[in-house]
Amino acid sequence: MTVVRINEAATGSRRYEQRIDTRTANAILIAAIAAWTAIRIALAGTIGFVDDEAYYRIWSLSPALSYLDHPPMVGWIIAAGRAIAGDTLLGGRLFAPLIGALGAFILWRTAYLLYGADIARRAVWIMLAMPLLQVGGIIVTPDLPSVLFAGLVVWALAELDHSQNPKWWLAIGLFAGLGLLSKYTNLFLGGTLLLWLVASPQNRKWFRSIELWLGGVIAAALASPVVIWNAEHGWASFGKQFGRVANSGTAAPGVYMAEYIGVFLALMSPIIAVLAFMGLVSVTRAAIAGRGESRSDVLLAATIWPMLIYFTVHALHDRVQGNWPAPIYPSLAICAAIALTGVSMKWRRTVFLAAIGLGFAMTAAICAQAVQPLGTASVDRTEQMRGWPQLADAIEAKRRETNAGWVATSSYATTGQLAFALKGRSEVIQLDERIRYEYLAPPDPALLAKPALYVELARRVDMPLLKQKFRKIEPLGELSRPNGSANGATYVLYLVSDPPAPPVR
Repeated sequence: MTVVRINEAATGSRRYEQRIDTRTANAILIAAIAAWTAIRIALAGTIGFVDDEAYYRIWSLSPALSYLDHPPMVGWIIAAGRAIAGDTLLGGRLFAPLIGALGAFILWRTAYLLYGADIARRAVWIMLAMPLLQVGGIIVTPDLPSVLFAGLVVWALAELDHSQNPKWWLAIGLFAGLGLLSKYTNLFLGGTLLLWLVASPQNRKWFRSIELWLGGVIAAALASPVVIWNAEHGWASFGKQFGRVANSGTAAPGVYMAEYIGVFLALMSPIIAVLAFMGLVSVTRAAIAGRGESRSDVLLAATIWPMLIYFTVHALHDRVQGNWPAPIYPSLAICAAIALTGVSMKWRRTVFLAAIGLGFAMTAAICAQAVQPLGTASVDRTEQMRGWPQLADAIEAKRRETNAGWVATSSYATTGQLAFALKGRSEVIQLDERIRYEYLAPPDPALLAKPALYVELARRVDMPLLKQKFRKIEPLGELSRPNGSANGATYVLYLVSDPPAPPVR
């Protein structure tokens, strides 16, 4: 009896130690999420907008049902941030770090329901180390809400699978609809839902559930503003985005595929990417071998494969932008955590630390480059964040000197950046692609009758457009935007006047 009591005491002690270890591990992870969120908030208020962010800020000036380039959610998010923190860098980005932190807890809960606490903790650490998602937690683009609502759909599916409560279909419909208000990429979640339903015999019962169909109605109702906007604008946004399916690039297919793989390795970080695809293979094999009985594996595989297959096929004939697959990155983090369980105990910790260490280092390098250029890289994606206040001051001085009434541009990037940098001093109006700005009040005809100062990046200058819009075009030289490179970015200036017709309609 004494031996039994000793063994019971020893077992109880080990369980207590495990609980302490679990609490400590969870506390460290929560502290890491909080610290990384604080860092992202600080960076969000410090580094300049990228071109797309500055353009989306214009959307927030007059929230609409939808827009040419994307559904409206990113504009709504920026508008909400500006309402709280003002028309500043931090105001525009206010919700990005908060959404990033929320995404970490959503991933933990999802992975916990599917595979348990250890996998959940590792998956969150791995996601925190993915450069694409962490930089995406600083800047505000459609990928931010797209990833959030995709993650919420997967979480709600995991809750449904765990509880078998059909009311979760209503939440799935809610999150899917909000995802469709974020980015067209979230349409692939329809493939996820269908694959999950048909791949497992136990899931097919849901076709008879009224809640599933009500969830579909909720999703369609929430997405209706995008459909209404497209119907009112000749299906312009659908044509622009879905037209990419058939477009063929000019490079050889192998070039696009190599670029696609290389970008995956870079934006996920190399070790994490290898682990993720090892885990995906393992999960897929388990789902197939179990004939759909392994419900967690079926759900995780269904989350990834529809989007992954499409973009892989797309890479055979055209470029896949690195941010497009972002919604599957959290699920791939779970796959990477699963792959670590197949590594021997001797090397598991080392591989895990190497994976997240390299990811954090790559993310830190990107952030450091955005704050202070570290060198003269041939391709610096952060250069567009720098030098706009100085350029705007020089442009405003030139406008006053020439008595121009407004600033004209011919690209959304220059329009967005100058509109933010010059706000309150000069009106910035893009001469072409007016459908991008149809939600704004039309420019004052009296203003348009005045001469304009045309400003554009040297390689984007559209002389045929200027000749079409104005009879008198006077070159005014060049200005440089200090972007961290040796010579800066060069902008060409013209004083344009005497339009044969209103230059902007």
